[in-house]
Amino acid sequence: MTEFILIFLFIIFYFIYYVIIPAQVKSRRKSLKKNFFPSEFVEFLQNNIYLYRILPLHLKLELQDYIKIFLAEKQFIGQNGFILTTEIKISIASQACILLLGDYDNKRNFFPYLKYIYVYPDIVMKAKDQKNNEIILLGLSSVGNKTGKDGVIYLSWTEIARQSNYSTKGENIILHEFAHQLDQAFGNALGMPRLDNLQDSLMWREILGQEYYNHCQATKNNLPTVIDVYGAINPAEFFAVVTEAFFLKPTLLQAHHLLLYEQLKKYYNVNPLEWSDIT
Repeated sequence: MTEFILIFLFIIFYFIYYVIIPAQVKSRRKSLKKNFFPSEFVEFLQNNIYLYRILPLHLKLELQDYIKIFLAEKQFIGQNGFILTTEIKISIASQACILLLGDYDNKRNFFPYLKYIYVYPDIVMKAKDQKNNEIILLGLSSVGNKTGKDGVIYLSWTEIARQSNYSTKGENIILHEFAHQLDQAFGNALGMPRLDNLQDSLMWREILGQEYYNHCQATKNNLPTVIDVYGAINPAEFFAVVTEAFFLKPTLLQAHHLLLYEQLKKYYNVNPLEWSDIT
């Protein structure tokens, strides 16, 4: 009798967690997409967010829908007395949701384990390396997991404001930290986000593993690289910086790292080379 009750409870739990809740989320998101996207938001994005400005129209409309959902589901919290405006939230949401474009199968699922976004006016915090030297962190990603822990991202507004309106040097702290969220979907940052199947995973591991090794060697020998040298720290940071390069320096990335570019194009299901005013 006890076993029957346990099985019955398990079935109920499974049905609620995997059927009812996802259906409710899907219905809520469908409703949010129907909400009006204010013209002042469009104007702000066009004037202040480089990545939005270069998108073709159909992707701008897709991004607007994602922004509506993102703003409704994530909590923004200002730190050290920093007051968050609507423009600040839209700046962050729009660039984070660039990583959701093309996700028609909902595999990236709006960064499902991320709940809180802490925004600092300047630096995020100070950490120490192994030699006890202080390091200024401009952003940090801590993913939640399936045990119920909430994911958190820490961001520096000074850095966001510096990077958002231009392609700068191929740097974008929002793309970087939210790429970590995708990478950490299973709880650990390994430089391998969720892929479609085993074959794709093996191909990804082979190509990005070789590219990471080559990048480490180039960095070690002080050779010029398209990819930020920060990516030599570990495979997780490599995935984050190549994500930045993919969206901000696609021409250079494709020219020097064709196989890597093709892997990222397949994963993100967009091709930034087709966007205007790209370098």
